[in-house]
Amino acid sequence: MIIGGFIGGSIWLVIVRELITGWALSGAPYSYEEATQLAVPLGSLIALIGVSPMAVAAIGGVMALKRVHYNWALAGAICSILFPFFGIPALILLVKRKGEFEVEEQEEEEGEEEEKEEQV
Repeated sequence: MIIGGFIGGSIWLVIVRELITGWALSGAPYSYEEATQLAVPLGSLIALIGVSPMAVAAIGGVMALKRVHYNWALAGAICSILFPFFGIPALILLVKRKGEFEVEEQEEEEGEEEEKEEQV
């Protein structure tokens, strides 16, 4: 999941950069300086949008490895679909192993309840 997110995000950033640069510099009635002034803010915004799924995929991958916070792991698997070769199997395996997350989260909650009872 982590690898898929980074590879997919990197490919996404390259594609978007090429599209923005090509659009800004193609036959538009702008000079090169005007086109780059237009492309840089748009490219920065789209790069930020492209980096966000990479970060969520990395966080979700760590949560999946630790088997905690199923929702974060699921979000990471969904974001790693940007690179389907790793993302789709990650999502399928994660959904099939949902029970492993719930058992550990329930044990954590029971442990916290026991600690509270001991303090009282």
